[in-house]
Amino acid sequence: ANFFSPALGARLRVEHEDNATTMGRAAGRAMAGADEPYHHLPFFYSDLFDLGYEAVGELDARLETVADWKVPFREGVVYYLKDGRVRGVLLWNTWGQLDAARALIAAPGPTTRDTLVGRLPA
Repeated sequence: ANFFSPALGARLRVEHEDNATTMGRAAGRAMAGADEPYHHLPFFYSDLFDLGYEAVGELDARLETVADWKVPFREGVVYYLKDGRVRGVLLWNTWGQLDAARALIAAPGPTTRDTLVGRLPA
């Protein structure tokens, strides 16, 4: 569950289904002789009655946050930034945006509050 994330430039520990299945396949390919780097940035998710979320990257309350609500506290995106770069994205009742969120995290920046509002859904 612990791996180096090139997109974040740091080691992560993600104990969730997406990382387990993707890392398991990568480990199997490595044991069979493949020489492939692990670049996957896993997500985690949950559903809470009629609400749900998907989250990717580094979600840390100590980071700068930019909330972009379509419907306040029911549907929107929360971005987590550090030093002008998106480090994490919380997709709250916003579906089908994981690849766009991963691309934002991998982008070198700089990113500002103004460039994020309205960015997702893509």
